Amino acid sequence: MPTDGQKENEDARRVKIAERESANGLKQTQLAADVINYFLEPDRPFALRPSLVQLLQSVAVEGLLQNPGEWRGTAVSINGSEHQPPPAHLVETLVQEMCDYVNDNLHEKTALHLAAYVMWRLNWIHPFLDGNGRTTRAISYIVLCSALKVLLPGTPSIPQQIQENRSAYFHALVAADEALRITGNVDVSVMEEILKGMLAKQLLSVIEKADGSTFAS
Repeated sequence: MPTDGQKENEDARRVKIAERESANGLKQTQLAADVINYFLEPDRPFALRPSLVQLLQSVAVEGLLQNPGEWRGTAVSINGSEHQPPPAHLVETLVQEMCDYVNDNLHEKTALHLAAYVMWRLNWIHPFLDGNGRTTRAISYIVLCSALKVLLPGTPSIPQQIQENRSAYFHALVAADEALRITGNVDVSVMEEILKGMLAKQLLSVIEKADGSTFAS
């Protein structure tokens, strides 16, 4: 049985980790905004690269993981999910294929589809030992904004909404997993609808602020 001193040390460690995760989250959010603004320049056409995925993850786990930004070298499992992520030796190739899909379809598919695809596919690959969810939400949002050519206003943002209530998000991931397992085809329509609703909520906050609704008693 742990002593009182050991419990206090463990509590202190958990608080320190939570504080670091929060600080890293703010840094990752700012980096995502900087990336979006970078690609909004007319002479900088957007292209999704594996190196950006690694950079966003490294910020999310800085000080928490020994080798931030490195692809996982071992098999992993996802708590509460029946999905078994692919073997480690396939990770880099699969992430590149995901990036190629986005880049090749940037003008062929809708922004919501591309964002939903990334949201599902990167989670499906699960390329890191930690920070996969946070990184996936950041990358998906970058793709959405870059495809729309605007840093979307309003709060809570889509990543914030997912962080606050993950049930619908997890449901959409499972639906896409099942579609791939049963039909062999990519179907992220459920995720698209969820992101569409979240986008509407984010933009509604701007309208409410503009007409004074948020200040009404």
